[in-house]
Amino acid sequence: MPLQNEDAFEFFEPFVRNGWASFHTAGMLGQGERVWVLARLAEQIVIADDDAVERFLLLSNQHDGSGAVTIRFTPVRVVCQNTLNLAMEGRKSVLSVKHSRNIAKNLAKAKLAHMKQIIDKVFADATTLFGQMAARTLSAGDVDEFLAVFFPKTAKQQETGNRPERWTRIKDILADPKITPSRTSHTLWGLYNAIVYDEDFRQARETQDGRLERVWFGDGHDLKVKALNAARAFLSTAA
Repeated sequence: MPLQNEDAFEFFEPFVRNGWASFHTAGMLGQGERVWVLARLAEQIVIADDDAVERFLLLSNQHDGSGAVTIRFTPVRVVCQNTLNLAMEGRKSVLSVKHSRNIAKNLAKAKLAHMKQIIDKVFADATTLFGQMAARTLSAGDVDEFLAVFFPKTAKQQETGNRPERWTRIKDILADPKITPSRTSHTLWGLYNAIVYDEDFRQARETQDGRLERVWFGDGHDLKVKALNAARAFLSTAA
């Protein structure tokens, strides 16, 4: 039997009561098959004076009878409203909370505290990683090398020396000061966010529901996590 939304999100209320988080927005996708709640955590991740990231958790309940709510780590970059999908240790990007109608009674304080520890650690690790990315300056060759991993050239493009259209869009985003602050435009942080921004807004005629489904739960989510893991790997090889 599908878990009702009131019961599904009840487990998160102690986070709000304790001041660890606040409910921000909520909605549903499709005909209500998936209901989501965006919760904001206290404090920002400050990358630079003009570049901060709000810490959010995305809770979702899918009415498929699974009896679980997923928690996704989805901070938002303030300057351009990028949604940055994080991966936990072990490269998992989703925390699943199994529960029943009696979740409030069944969830022990120890388990609640453990969940908070996981959330705090993911964002602490993200703060460190984002800072390292912002400190890593990229050459034009580095940018092309990074983009080639996600959007490889076709055989014809390799022959003619042309580049994929997506490379052009991403480089235009990097050069736009309204989207990419000049302080980080030549860094791995800037490039990663340009990839995310392009993914978030690349389909102009897409419905709002379709866009959220793609960038939060679908291929867009997967691309963002892959890009972040690639950035982490790039830092380790460049060290």
